[in-house]
Amino acid sequence: MEEKVDRRVRRSRAQLGQALRDLILQKPYETITIQNITDEADLNRATFYLHYTSKEELLMASLEEQFGALLEQMEVEKNGRPLWENPATIRIIFEYAAQNEALFKVLLGPQGQGYVMYRILNYIAQVDEEELDAAFGQNALPVPNVILARYFAGALFALVSWWLEQDMPHSPTYMAETVQQLCAVGVVPVLAGMEESWPVTQG
Repeated sequence: MEEKVDRRVRRSRAQLGQALRDLILQKPYETITIQNITDEADLNRATFYLHYTSKEELLMASLEEQFGALLEQMEVEKNGRPLWENPATIRIIFEYAAQNEALFKVLLGPQGQGYVMYRILNYIAQVDEEELDAAFGQNALPVPNVILARYFAGALFALVSWWLEQDMPHSPTYMAETVQQLCAVGVVPVLAGMEESWPVTQG
């Protein structure tokens, strides 16, 4: 019986999440109401409030569930190497953004909600900080891990946003290798024209 209830809960949450994502593609996020969501999901308002207190909570729960699946893919690809050393892992992020292009263009674009963008950025930074803690310990580096994590997450977030806004002018592989190299060698060699330190080819 408990398994049947759990299955029903998962199904209701999935319906609500999908309904909100569909609505975001149809109208501005700030105009979407709980009633809109429940109508789209073909559920009643009471069912919504059994699971969530607001549309923001629903959106982040839905995105975090998707990010969980994304992190599982990244973990497989990582093969023991931290994110900043592995362009194949970073490529998965760009591929995921491309697969969900319409939704993320809305969420990350000029009309996106600051709350949502802040939560996504926090999510990326938290993953990065955990990677740094695991690789180096919490106080072993000359710069606090939290600052490094924020720096990397902010750069990645900004590049994914720009890439989608520009209709993906470069391949996910090129973007991933560029991000990885910028993390590895920084921008100074690029500005100095040190091509030997920049192995990424245009893509």
